[in-house]
Amino acid sequence: MLKAPLLAAVIAVTALSAVPVASQELCNEAHMKQMDEMIAKMTDEAKKKEATMHLDMSKAEMKKGDMAACMKHMNEAHQAMGL
Repeated sequence: MLKAPLLAAVIAVTALSAVPVASQELCNEAHMKQMDEMIAKMTDEAKKKEATMHLDMSKAEMKKGDMAACMKHMNEAHQAMGL
């Protein structure tokens, strides 16, 4: 009898993990720091430069309060990083 609720919980968690992350979850100081650390470890200098440029733009938009633009540049930084 416990199998049905457990299965339902597993399905719910799996479904939620497929939902895109909201901008407020990525456009924050903690994620920016994490991105800085990840970019610092990159070895492809061209991709590293591109990712840094987009991350800097994302940070600037976050400081302005423009979360849509912040996410646009964040996504471009992620792409440059191969994420």
